[in-house]
Amino acid sequence: MDPWWLRFGGHRGLRRRVLERSRLKDTIRVICSACYAPHGDPKNSVEQGAHSANRADPLRPFCYTAVLLAFAVETLPSMLRISRKLGTAAAILGTGIVVFVILKLSGPVQQPVESRERVWRVDTLIAQPEQLSSTLTLYGRVETPELLRAAAPADGRVAAVEVREGQRIEPGQLLLSMDQRDFVPRVQQAQADVDDLQAQLKREQLQHAANQDALAHERELLELAESALKRAHDLRERKLGSDAAVDEAGENRQRQLLAVTTRQLAVDEHGARLRQYEARLQRARAVLAEAQLDQQRSAVTATFTGFVARVDVAAGDQVKRADTLLSLYPTDALEVRAKLPVPYQQELLEALNAGQTLQAVAMTGATEIVLHLDRVSGEADPSGIDGLFRIQHGAELLRLGSMITLQLRRAPQTGVVAVPYTALYGNDRMYKLVDGRLQGITVTALGDYAGAGDRSMLLVKSPQLRAGDQLVTTHLPNALTGLRVEAATDGDTTAGP
Repeated sequence: MDPWWLRFGGHRGLRRRVLERSRLKDTIRVICSACYAPHGDPKNSVEQGAHSANRADPLRPFCYTAVLLAFAVETLPSMLRISRKLGTAAAILGTGIVVFVILKLSGPVQQPVESRERVWRVDTLIAQPEQLSSTLTLYGRVETPELLRAAAPADGRVAAVEVREGQRIEPGQLLLSMDQRDFVPRVQQAQADVDDLQAQLKREQLQHAANQDALAHERELLELAESALKRAHDLRERKLGSDAAVDEAGENRQRQLLAVTTRQLAVDEHGARLRQYEARLQRARAVLAEAQLDQQRSAVTATFTGFVARVDVAAGDQVKRADTLLSLYPTDALEVRAKLPVPYQQELLEALNAGQTLQAVAMTGATEIVLHLDRVSGEADPSGIDGLFRIQHGAELLRLGSMITLQLRRAPQTGVVAVPYTALYGNDRMYKLVDGRLQGITVTALGDYAGAGDRSMLLVKSPQLRAGDQLVTTHLPNALTGLRVEAATDGDTTAGP
């Protein structure tokens, strides 16, 4: 078998010529003996070099280089005799191959990397399912159904404004007054109309009494006229009177009959005129009462304990009837309107219809405000329905229109566990530690838990949770079932209040 270095030759003729050159063969044997068998037999150096070609030796790259250089020195003259151009190209190609081989073989040997599984240190807690009440965070706005807007009772000028916006008021306190010169003349005019109609009514009564007396006299005169007409007819029949006397007596009778009819009509119309005067008098009295009421309302006073929400006028302003002067509200009529989320509407409505008291708390600084769900609004929208909360304690700390955060306590549920928010992945995923690896479980988030002090906790429930399970509370970015982990603390905390 040929030595290993002769196998690099691809041309059989060149290979044969190389083997025929004794000087080249001897040179190569000497190089191989120096590189691979420094303590062995030089005759077997080539064979030993062939069998040690794959062995890691620091002199191997230099041996390869020496062999290639010797080969190039012995073969280059013959190649140059063939063609000078081909010899130059061959020399350049050979030099490039030598440089490439040197760089390739002299590079560092990469050591194999040992693969080790990483262990993540996590915090855990021991699950202890129990009966707890979750809280639902709501955002509400303070409002009142009893906002009072004091309006101007009539056209006039504002005389004085005694309060400012946001000021606390007490019952009977003067808030605003209008110029009395705009109201006194109206009252006097209305009073004059009432007096005039009362006089007319009295006159009608007197007139009715006079008409009744006059009617009696008119009837007596009518009887006398009829007697005179009858005598005139008798005298004419006895040829003692003239026709002219009869006509005159008849005319007097007709005239008296008309007078009786007119007087009777006046007596009969007395009832209608009396009712007319009484109606006009009643209308005049109503106008007088309205004018007096306007005068009374020209001074705005508080009727309850509350706050001034807004002042719309200043002293000296000219206002018209029904213009808003100021707004105020009682402190005991404040309530909070908050949107109830759609997923919890059915639960809250059923509890409300069953008569349960659903309490909520809100914090204003260091003071706790206590509320309860009183009712829900009559209209809903796609985002939910409005819940109206009545304030039981702390209403004096709130102002109309302010925004507050409510913590609504829901009905207690059994078999739930309080965990930090960092333990939850997505909306329904948690992990527990089993035999040093993560195991995923599906949970149902029930809401916040307000009994954990300053730390924000979440109540969860799952049929896969058992008492004593180690729940992972550290939020890992690459968490998945089967990930190698270990507990970071010796004593795990217990999930619960």
